[in-house]
Amino acid sequence: MTPQATTSARVISMTNQVGGSGKSTSAVNLGAQLAEFGLATLIVDADDQCDASVALGYEYPDQLDDQKTIYHCLTTQGTKLTEAIVPALCGPHEDESSRAIENLYLVLGSGEMENAEQYLTTQTGRELWLKNLLEPVKNDYDVIIVDCPGSLGIVVIGAILASDDVIACIKPGYKELRGLTRIEQKIELVKDTFGANGAHADLTGVLLVDVPTHRSQGAVWDDGKKMAQEAYGDLVLPPVRRSTKIPESYAHQKPLIYFDRAGEATADYLAVAKALGFKRQQ
Repeated sequence: MTPQATTSARVISMTNQVGGSGKSTSAVNLGAQLAEFGLATLIVDADDQCDASVALGYEYPDQLDDQKTIYHCLTTQGTKLTEAIVPALCGPHEDESSRAIENLYLVLGSGEMENAEQYLTTQTGRELWLKNLLEPVKNDYDVIIVDCPGSLGIVVIGAILASDDVIACIKPGYKELRGLTRIEQKIELVKDTFGANGAHADLTGVLLVDVPTHRSQGAVWDDGKKMAQEAYGDLVLPPVRRSTKIPESYAHQKPLIYFDRAGEATADYLAVAKALGFKRQQ
């Protein structure tokens, strides 16, 4: 079934130059919340770890018979992005009790994306790789969320170039906050270099994840949260609190809104969606 969007999609990239920063968790759970709002939402799994694909029901995307992945779209001429799009699932793909999540779709990831940087290095117009893939489908969705790999290489440059918004996902520590400077510099470089190709994204959000709820859980992280607010002000989105439900929902391959609907972390991602200006559709 083809989703129905009201306008050209708003493209959001979830970034950080390192792994383990909550990008995939945030992409999946923000996407699920927007889908629940009634927005046609596409998650692009561009990370070779494939965590977004796993979280949405597809544990081994490279092993699915006769199914294209984002890597096929990148490397095989003539392969369209639509061939790699599948319904996001609540539960494992092989489980008969799993169901498709309404309004939520996924560009399947691939472990082969670990070779993407090397492949793109030899290609003409390599920074336009994602912009070109997304262009034919942008009118089919309201929102497209790109789960970027933990780097600031060509794959991520392409994601920034294709985006309207860039959200940096970080844990609230001093080291992590220092890394935001590199992300900001990369965004400005992309805009300066590829403005003629439509690059216009800004850093529009700083999302703190795995935030302790009590100072006894981590004074350094609590101080980091304050530092982020002092440095980035209104760009700091509502934080996502530390919760055992987050890894549990991943293990069950269900977004938080379906795994722990009344939970604190679920409420946090609802607050993030609202802070980004999204509203429930009438």
